[in-house]
Parts: sequence; C-alpha cells; structure tokens
Amino acid sequence: MNRDEIISYSKLRAFIGITGIILPVVAVLGCYLKGAQEASFQESISHYYYSKMHIIFTGVLCVLGGFLITYKGKDKWESRLSNLAGFCAFGIATCPTEFSGFIQNHNADNIYLLICDAVTEGWGKIHFAFAGLLFACFVVFCLYFFQEPDNPKQDMNDVKFKRRKMIYKISGWTIVISIVLIAVFSIWPSLKHGIFKYSTFIFETSSLWAFGTSWLVKGSKSMAHVPVLKNIIEPIR
Repeated sequence: MNRDEIISYSKLRAFIGITGIILPVVAVLGCYLKGAQEASFQESISHYYYSKMHIIFTGVLCVLGGFLITYKGKDKWESRLSNLAGFCAFGIATCPTEFSGFIQNHNADNIYLLICDAVTEGWGKIHFAFAGLLFACFVVFCLYFFQEPDNPKQDMNDVKFKRRKMIYKISGWTIVISIVLIAVFSIWPSLKHGIFKYSTFIFETSSLWAFGTSWLVKGSKSMAHVPVLKNIIEPIR
C-alpha cells in the first residue's frame, strides 16, 4: 500500500467520525435557525425525520452509511461489520420512527406532518432495530477491532497507541452506558422530568459523540501534520 492510499484510508476514518459528531448538532441548530423555537429540541434524534431538517437528517445518515460501506477494515470481519453498520445507517434513514413524541412548532409550516399517518408502529420497530444494531456495531469497533494496532510491530508497545486504546475503551463503554440509560428512561417514563424529558436525545448524542471521537482518533494520522491540530494530536500520534 503506498503512502497516498494510507492517507486516504486514514481520512475516511476521520470523515466517519466527523459525520457522527455533527448529526445532532446540525439537527438542533438547523431547526432553531429555521424558526422551530421550542421545537428545536426533540425527544430523540430520530424525530428530526419529521422536522424541517428532514433532508439533512436523512442525508447525513446516508453519507455516514456510504462512508461505512466504503471503509475496508484490517480483515474481512471488520469490513463486514462496517458494511453492516452502513446498511443500518441507511435503514434508519429510510424507516422512520413513530410520529408519536414529535414536538411540533404550531407557528411553523411543516410539510412533513403530511406523512405521519403513513408511519405505522411496525415501521417504528424496524427503525428501533436498525438503531440498536448500529450502536452495537459501534461498541464492537471500539472494544474489539480498534484495540488491535494497524501496524503491530510499530504500535504494540508504543505509548501513544496505548493512549488511543484507552480512548477507544472509554468511547465504547460510553456507548454501552448510554444505551442502557436510554432503556432505563424508556421503561420508567416517570423519570423524564426537566432536562431528562429529552433523555433519549441526550444519550443518543453521547453515543454518537463517543463513536465519532473513536473514529476521529483512529483517523488522526491524516491530521497529525495540520499546523492548527498538530499540538492537540501529538499526545496520541
């Protein structure tokens, strides 16, 4: 593999990480700028399917899915897991969650309300299955595949690689804990008071940011020579 291929491979990892991180940020900020006001925050990221950020929500998921399917791992199993994760991202984009729970802005014209009656409970369950499987893939990446060095002879005893491994572990367990907390608040909705009214959104965001951080760190080699980022990345690269 020549140097140009290595850099492209590393950049793809970074792009996957960036895509995961920006999704909740762009969804909220975009709704606010489009006048959604109190409806800028939804109970879950999935409910932005029905908002004025519908195109951005589905578009970012499709871009993420494309990146994941394009990504080739160190072996066939990592590649297959990446393909599965990409397929799940497409599934989330095309199979919307139930309309119930969507916070409407009654002062805004929202054309996506027209499709809400067509989304049955069955579609919501399919959406939930895709989302759960996608987050499970993220966990496996962080706690298994990313724990192995890209260059065994060079990285195995390297202090910086050990630091990266710790970041991957923290990211993986953050995703696991976030998924558990989503389940807890779903089982006991009486806990949803104050800011925890948005518990699903909060913990989906923490999962995506943990996922995004792990992939950014994995692809940090491509950014190690950027002057602005060099000092930030130096402890891990």
